[in-house]
Amino acid sequence: VTVATSGAEDGQTVTLTLNSNDYTGSVNTNSTSITVAAVDLQALTDGATYDMSANVSDAAGNAATEFTTSAGNGQFTVDTSIPTVNHVEANVSSASYKIGDTIGVQVVFTEAVVVSGGTPQITLETGTSDAVVDYDSGSGSTTLLFNYVVAEGHIASDLDYASTSALALNSGTIKDAAGNDATLTLVSPSNAGSLGHNKDIVIDGIMPTMTIASTTRGVTD
Repeated sequence: VTVATSGAEDGQTVTLTLNSNDYTGSVNTNSTSITVAAVDLQALTDGATYDMSANVSDAAGNAATEFTTSAGNGQFTVDTSIPTVNHVEANVSSASYKIGDTIGVQVVFTEAVVVSGGTPQITLETGTSDAVVDYDSGSGSTTLLFNYVVAEGHIASDLDYASTSALALNSGTIKDAAGNDATLTLVSPSNAGSLGHNKDIVIDGIMPTMTIASTTRGVTD
């Protein structure tokens, strides 16, 4: 945490007090700032917002009257919670779907997440050729959408993702607003919380074929 002060003396000790824990640093008048030792977030209250303007003082206990911080407005919220996948859903009804139909696969997290960088993907179990589906939208919310389009050859009696590791970053990132990386592990396919458990979706991507057979009839005089 960096605190810039006015009127501070070179070498003066400044203390930041949070949750009865003191973090100290020395003023450098060349930069009119001090860098307080790294704050132990585990010692603070998860979810609480702290206002450093009321917690910065010199060694004599005088409160700082003017400062800026790397947190912007002098306030920061502690967030040590890791986002995880709550469940996987679909935005269509339980039914049968054919080639060309679109099924929105929804990955729902325990808190809002932000997608950046590459394009995350989820792999669906669709027979001999699994469907790898790109992330479409939902960044900044709890639900990420992956639009799956049924392709020729795909088949499933109860559509589900391929495994517990079917959700992949693909060079992207999925984080919460505080920058905590999301845990991408999914529950086992067909178990409670999985796509297959939440919806009964049948995939039929097999084209019908027609066979013409000829027969020879005997001719009598």
